[in-house]
Amino acid sequence: MTYPEIGYTPANLRHWIEQHGLTQAQTAEYLGVQTRTVRMWLTETDKTSHRDMPLEKWRLLQQYQKSEV
Repeated sequence: MTYPEIGYTPANLRHWIEQHGLTQAQTAEYLGVQTRTVRMWLTETDKTSHRDMPLEKWRLLQQYQKSEV
């Protein structure tokens, strides 16, 4: 998959979710986190509500297979 930017960024996470046709809730379920956590990862980095996505979760997304959710 080709991403708009390098590595984890809110834009890349948004792109990943759209490309796989998942909702934020489905993405959260797959990663074992709350939906609000995914929302914080999707928030732009200049906002106080932004949280960085842990590398282990980003790597888990890269292993995603459509049948898993």
